[in-house]
Amino acid sequence: MTAESDSSKLGISRRRVLSLAAITAGSLLLSQDTRFPGEDHAHTQRPELPQSPQEPPASPLFNDRDPIFTSPLRRERNTSGSLKKIANAFSTTDTKIAVPMPGFKESEIPWFAVSIVGTNNQLQILDPYSTSPAHVIGIPESHNGGLESLLWDEKNRLLYVTTKGKLLVWDARKPEQIRQIGQVPHATTLYELNLDSSGNVWGGAYPNGAPFSYMKSTGKIRAYPRLANDTDYVRRVAVDENDQVWLGTGSRNPRLFTHTTAEPLVRTEIELPQPMANGFISSLTLAGDFLAVSASNIPEQLILDRTQKIWVNRLERMWSERRVSTSKEVDPEWFYSVTSEYLYATNTVSWAERKLGPVAAVAPLCIYATSRHVLVFSEDVGGIKIEFFELGTNSVARTQYIRLTTGAFTIQSLLGLSDGKVMLGGYMGSGVATIDPVTGRRWSSPDSQDVVNQVEGMIEFDQSRIYLGSYGGADIISLDTRQRNDVAGYRLLDRLGRKYDQSRPFAWAANSQHVFFGTVPDYGLSGGAIGKIDPISNKILWVLNGGGEGFVSAQSIVGLDADEQYLYGTTSGRNGYGIPDSSGPASIFKMDIKSKKIVWITTPVSDASALYAPKIVAGWLLCADAEGINVIDLKTGKAVKRHRLTKTKNSDVRAGWTSANMVVVAGGGKIVHSASNTTSVVDFQNGSVSLIGSASAKERYGTRLAVTPDGEVFGTYKRTTLVQLDLEPRRPKSNLLKLKNTKNS
Repeated sequence: MTAESDSSKLGISRRRVLSLAAITAGSLLLSQDTRFPGEDHAHTQRPELPQSPQEPPASPLFNDRDPIFTSPLRRERNTSGSLKKIANAFSTTDTKIAVPMPGFKESEIPWFAVSIVGTNNQLQILDPYSTSPAHVIGIPESHNGGLESLLWDEKNRLLYVTTKGKLLVWDARKPEQIRQIGQVPHATTLYELNLDSSGNVWGGAYPNGAPFSYMKSTGKIRAYPRLANDTDYVRRVAVDENDQVWLGTGSRNPRLFTHTTAEPLVRTEIELPQPMANGFISSLTLAGDFLAVSASNIPEQLILDRTQKIWVNRLERMWSERRVSTSKEVDPEWFYSVTSEYLYATNTVSWAERKLGPVAAVAPLCIYATSRHVLVFSEDVGGIKIEFFELGTNSVARTQYIRLTTGAFTIQSLLGLSDGKVMLGGYMGSGVATIDPVTGRRWSSPDSQDVVNQVEGMIEFDQSRIYLGSYGGADIISLDTRQRNDVAGYRLLDRLGRKYDQSRPFAWAANSQHVFFGTVPDYGLSGGAIGKIDPISNKILWVLNGGGEGFVSAQSIVGLDADEQYLYGTTSGRNGYGIPDSSGPASIFKMDIKSKKIVWITTPVSDASALYAPKIVAGWLLCADAEGINVIDLKTGKAVKRHRLTKTKNSDVRAGWTSANMVVVAGGGKIVHSASNTTSVVDFQNGSVSLIGSASAKERYGTRLAVTPDGEVFGTYKRTTLVQLDLEPRRPKSNLLKLKNTKNS
């Protein structure tokens, strides 16, 4: 991503501020009071915001606990669907994988295959002496994040590819095509692949928790039984010279399993020397008679004697990205790795190491050794760079830059900003982007920032401060929009994964003083957390996780809203990946912010395992589920009314984190709800509901939604396209005819 200059000022009218204060959980009332009351910051003064010419205050649309929210809705005509489409809204060349392809061309330096994140132009074949890809292949039905693994079969000149639960193959003789071999039964993700001596493919699968194989001679895929009851992931696979298969598991009790290719059901289990309750085997590296193993939260590489199947050593130096070199006809007793931007050589007999020289790569994608060079692949702005490290001089002799063909992130999160722009986060992405829907002008955060990864949720506190929740370690990040083109503007406040075992900060809310977040736990765990941020000190004041059981026991926090006194939240039974969902209905809670005590907690929708997007409107608490909108009594937490908007039943839908959503427009006059491939606009003032688009139309919208201060609502289409949704029902044809005749007269 390349940051584009955008000199437009973040100006905002008072009308927009008033609208923003009313329409989203992430909005706030921009008060004239410059002092924070309460125990946290009684002495601290709020920075003043720019003042705009005063306008008369807007009159409230509804009375407190207005009965129109509990009255039946009549069905109106559908809207036209979308008013505007912005394709490839968040473009990228972020690279996931790079693999050498020795033998593809007759040269000492091999060609390479790379995979970029996203849903188009995912596979690109590179000549190391060129500046652009030789071949670019798109896989339309890929996983949201693109391709998961690549494996080059030199003998048969085939590149095996996985995405979702599918195994595909690219044939060097037909370079513009890719062919699907088949699907691994019950698998949704296929991980690392390796070849045995017969050219058969072995890989790992989720949620099968087991290996699979593809026998080239028969063209058949075989899925094997689960390795253990507590194993859902097999992410790492190695096959040694004796056709022994080594498997690395997670997310609970990560460990090794091994079997021969001839007897895949006869398995040996190998526990780590320091067992962990949760995590993953990060890499398996065949090194002489040994297997080097890296695992989550263990910085050293663990060395296993493959013959005796016992742990014999540790390498204290951690390899960047846990990667080591592959090679072609070079000394097998040595391999190469990078640590802190230095290239090292390691001997697989004595484990002696040599520090060779500096390289620019911080996070190498691939390392390839020849007799004279070590090639180090890493990302660069708009593509990748290859450093040719010369072993004779122990220095980088030259660097080749290759510009990749751009793809697009799947849109993971949306936020309507107070200046009318829309901010986007990308699935498996890095950084954030904005689009001005009026001008089409785009901006993205600088490539040099390395704080923001996949943004699960975000919120704007004021014109200068946005808070981001980044996946991986549940990173809570502050973005100073005045420094958005500078890495200094991106500040990591805390990584909740370290202290609280959290992973995904989906839920966000704010009042005039503070910002609140809610999270989904880490892999293999249940129980989310909530936290409170002080925007003045820009610090997290507290995090509550129920002593490790979850703020709401065994429930993820997926929705929040707040007023000045209370924090409201909704939960989901969907836990961290790798364990079953929690049983029972989802909860809604009301917490006193000052005392941090629960006022009430209820399960008002008995058949809903997840409730989403709570919104305080007209003295009610509205929340979304797979069926529609629930109206909840703020005083008691009891359900008062359900507005049915989809044909789906809650009982038929698995609990999710973002499976339903809802945004409030114009102070509650309209609400847009999206779930179960159905997007609707509810006009409570008129007592009506309209389907956005058509139930039979091919144009279906996702559940990510954003609303701007002017009342424009944006969603997603075909994963990478940003759309402005039409909120007005189509006019009857007779009215259109009358209007046309009036114009003619």
